[in-house]
Amino acid sequence: MAGLRRFGAVAQASGIGHAVTEQHSKRIARQWDREIEDEIRREAARNAAPGPWKAVAWGALWVLWLGLLALLIAHTKALG
Repeated sequence: MAGLRRFGAVAQASGIGHAVTEQHSKRIARQWDREIEDEIRREAARNAAPGPWKAVAWGALWVLWLGLLALLIAHTKALG
């Protein structure tokens, strides 16, 4: 254990620990940057999908919502 402490003190005194930590930090930062850029690209590709399918899907959901609302109103009137 004392030998390991002595090695750590020598590494810190010589600046080895700082260099390794700095390289590690830079590698982590580059990896995060790559992940963020990939996510931005995926988001842009998802939002740039051309075609009317997005409008068709929202229209179908709107019709479904109106149908459920009409069904609820009819059921409520039948109870009263």
